[in-house]
Amino acid sequence: MSFILRRIATTKTGKQIIRDQPLPGDTITLGRDSANTIHVADLAVNPHHATIGSGDGRTVRVTAQEGLGFDLNGRTETVADIDSAAGAELRFGGHRLTIAREDDKIILLVERIDELSQASKDVDEVKAFSLQSVLFGKRVGAWTFAALMLLAFLIGPIWAWHSYRGVDERPDGFHADSAWLSGPLSSAHANLKNDCQSCHVDAFVAVTDNACVNCHTGEHKAMSMAHAGAPTAMLLAARHPPGLGEKVLAGFAEAFNKPAGRCVDCHTEHEGAGPMAATPQKFCADCHDGMAGRLKSAGHPTMLADAADFGTSHPELRPLVRPAAGAKPVRAMPGKPWRDYNGLKFPHDLHLQATGGVARMAASFRGRHDFGKKLECENCHRPDADGVRIKPVEMERDCAMCHSLAFETVGGVTRTLRHGEPDQVVADLTAYYRSTPPARPLQLGGMARRRPGQYAEGQVYNIYFREVAARPSRAADAVRAVFSEGGACYDCHTIFPPAAGNNWRVMAVNQTPRFLTKGWFDHDAHRETACADCHVTATGSKASTDLLVPALRQCRDCHVGEGGARIVKVETATESPCAMCHEYHSDGGKPWQPKRERKRQLSSITHQPSRAIYDVSLITGKRERGLYDVSWRTPSLQGARQGG
Repeated sequence: MSFILRRIATTKTGKQIIRDQPLPGDTITLGRDSANTIHVADLAVNPHHATIGSGDGRTVRVTAQEGLGFDLNGRTETVADIDSAAGAELRFGGHRLTIAREDDKIILLVERIDELSQASKDVDEVKAFSLQSVLFGKRVGAWTFAALMLLAFLIGPIWAWHSYRGVDERPDGFHADSAWLSGPLSSAHANLKNDCQSCHVDAFVAVTDNACVNCHTGEHKAMSMAHAGAPTAMLLAARHPPGLGEKVLAGFAEAFNKPAGRCVDCHTEHEGAGPMAATPQKFCADCHDGMAGRLKSAGHPTMLADAADFGTSHPELRPLVRPAAGAKPVRAMPGKPWRDYNGLKFPHDLHLQATGGVARMAASFRGRHDFGKKLECENCHRPDADGVRIKPVEMERDCAMCHSLAFETVGGVTRTLRHGEPDQVVADLTAYYRSTPPARPLQLGGMARRRPGQYAEGQVYNIYFREVAARPSRAADAVRAVFSEGGACYDCHTIFPPAAGNNWRVMAVNQTPRFLTKGWFDHDAHRETACADCHVTATGSKASTDLLVPALRQCRDCHVGEGGARIVKVETATESPCAMCHEYHSDGGKPWQPKRERKRQLSSITHQPSRAIYDVSLITGKRERGLYDVSWRTPSLQGARQGG
């Protein structure tokens, strides 16, 4: 059994052309999709409209596939069984399918009978279903859209700005010029969200430095001490030569009245709510990457090392040290061991041992002084109030529980020697031995029983009163014992014996409050890290002259460059731009922090100047420095010819 597809085409002269095409198989498909066996180019026909099949070679079953049926003898059907010998006519859209039989073959005749479905036309389906015919033309639509954009984003914002020009603070609600906002203000300036004019003083004029220093007074007016004290020629020579792209960008900035060197070059706003974003690392690296070579070539040799990225290109740390006893602190020299002569004798290894006398004494204090089985770093080194730095060690608070200075108990009250006052120690011991007799023996008491003959021999009597007579001279021995080897002072301090009329003296102790003066370190941000993870040499240090400040390699165990660059393997990396540790302004404040270290309570500007001082006429800086080429094109600043 086979199907024969018969098509009849009519020429312009009315002649009919009949073409037969054998169709193999027992099942064929019909639809608008060209992949069907019978392709019907009619929009009224589904892509896969129906299947036609015969199991016995006589009966033909026609089944609709996509919900849209077909007409059979004037009725709409979805399934029909047709005797090919009797024949039938089915209608699919504007086409008629006639089923007949010739010999043992089933004939399928397809004819177009009308044009209701536009089947005879070459119709583009995209155009047929588009809305182009009912909308404006492209030109009219383009001009209309351009007019709406101008109204919404130019005319409307200008009108809104002009309407509130003389208002210090706008009311809540929608304002058309909010379309110009590139993002919300940071938390530091959140209270200025309804007072745009506090920064944007004049329309179409970039934010000036004076708009910043009206609120940010004091240290924020100046550059850092290192930069402000450098000669202008040296600062200019340190700059990285601009490339072609940088020159093009600088040209655009100058054309749109945005001179370089302004506050907003580093402190960018409208970058999102929350703390202000950190100054990009590129701002520092533009000068400090390769700076030593450029300065040397320009005749300004420097000891500063190049720095471009903390993870890959950063010089070794140089903490403050005292190179000799009593010397002034200086920055450590690169490549040399760190030695800090602070005047103390203190072996860290002895105090941090898990066994031994120190550990046993610490264990005896368990439950008191927060001691455990042995001494820990935090038992002596305590953070200050904000957790940033470590307080200087104090004898009374951090050492006296083990190193007692007690010498007498009177009525349950213990007297101690004055720590840090050698002259007072001498005076107290001298007064003690001169004013108090030795303990009176029991045998000399009035009611005590005596052995016959003992008193007559005068043994106890003579010993006691001999001690009473010699006691004042024992004061010098006691003072000498305190300041000599094995005494209370000698074990921790360097002692100078009396000489040339001077009394006993103790070398001054100098505890440096901040070793890394050119960078910032926050202990509170590292509170989850064990002390020994950074201070790796503490457990093996035998002398107090060993400076235990971590070196650069310990920092790189966790900290990588701004973009994640690193030269060592880091398991938990913290991206660290320059601004995390270094500050440009010499205000002593905390630099930028990574997101996970930021606290919810953030300071903001509380001193908002009055409207009367918004109209500024000068730009911070002096013209003779020649660092920035500034020309503000605004009526209120026409007299400002001094640098930015």
